[in-house]
Amino acid sequence: MSTQTRPGTGLNRLSLKLRNNWLSILILLVVVAAVAVMVPSFFQPSNMLNVGRQSAIVGIIAVGMTFVILTGGIDLSVGSILALSGVTTAMLINNGLIVPLAIIAGILVGVAAGIVNGIGVAVLKVQPFIMTLATMVAIQGLSLRFTDGGPKQFSNREPFFNFIGSGSFLGIPGPFIVFLLIAIAGILVLRYLAFGRYIYAIGGSMEAARLSGVRTTRTIVLAYSISGLCAGLAGVMTAARLGVGDPTAGSLSNLDAITAVVIGGTSLMGGIGGAVGTVFGAILLAILSNVMNLLGISPFDQQIVKGAVIVIAVLVAAKATVRRFKERRTDAPKAATSQHATIMVAPASESTPRHDEHPSTLVERTPFN
Repeated sequence: MSTQTRPGTGLNRLSLKLRNNWLSILILLVVVAAVAVMVPSFFQPSNMLNVGRQSAIVGIIAVGMTFVILTGGIDLSVGSILALSGVTTAMLINNGLIVPLAIIAGILVGVAAGIVNGIGVAVLKVQPFIMTLATMVAIQGLSLRFTDGGPKQFSNREPFFNFIGSGSFLGIPGPFIVFLLIAIAGILVLRYLAFGRYIYAIGGSMEAARLSGVRTTRTIVLAYSISGLCAGLAGVMTAARLGVGDPTAGSLSNLDAITAVVIGGTSLMGGIGGAVGTVFGAILLAILSNVMNLLGISPFDQQIVKGAVIVIAVLVAAKATVRRFKERRTDAPKAATSQHATIMVAPASESTPRHDEHPSTLVERTPFN
């Protein structure tokens, strides 16, 4: 049995990175160049640190969202999870629970919500959009119920809690450091762990992944759990920064996170993208928001601009999805005719595994960042 490689594998991988994974970096460089001309004050050290702080919350949520979108799903409930986790943390601190346990409880609330989403999608077979929309509404109701519709203040003198909210280390904002740590963890998981390969395999083809031995149900539940964990952590950090548990916090975090993921090159169809692009997508959104503040643009007009960015990001993702679907339809007949004759080692730019592959071989087929 012979093993062959298709010609142009290296070129295909480079082309895919330029089209998808590194598109956000290119956009970021263009925006920074334009900002350098229009708003020179943007590059003051204090403002740059502020941008890092602004990107942290959305960035953390977006890293978790990347896992879900890579499976072909979506999570609209992250904003509500953020609010509920913050409210839970604030109420537990007010009731005398020590701060470290309150932080853990707030994060676990997010994990529990993610598990509910994952079970609904993977076990009950509810469409991700509908399932997470339902949990978004329900969780938002819980937050408002627990707080009677108003924010819950709390007192805190815990150094670590202050650090993840508004502190700093060597001049670097604490929230941004947490964001970088979460991003590094996400990148490593998607690149080097079997779980990451399974995420890409499910996004490429659910049925092919299942026939290859991937435990699709467990993997999808874990993906939504990670999204809930990141949203819960973001909620705890938001409560630490504000000093209150706000049931209305994070109302647009889900849209911002999805936009960061899509700008970062992750396909809404699943199977293509990664956490590296998501990081730059989150930073790009923070830069846009910061620049508009420096230019004195009204908050209402900023919402219009953000809406336009979301539309553009979705249009770009839609074109990539259509192109990928056409490539699948073109490659399917070729794969069917050559399946019994020769085993072809596909380039890394193709993420859909064959039915006869073992999950351990999927690492060579996934389009990592």
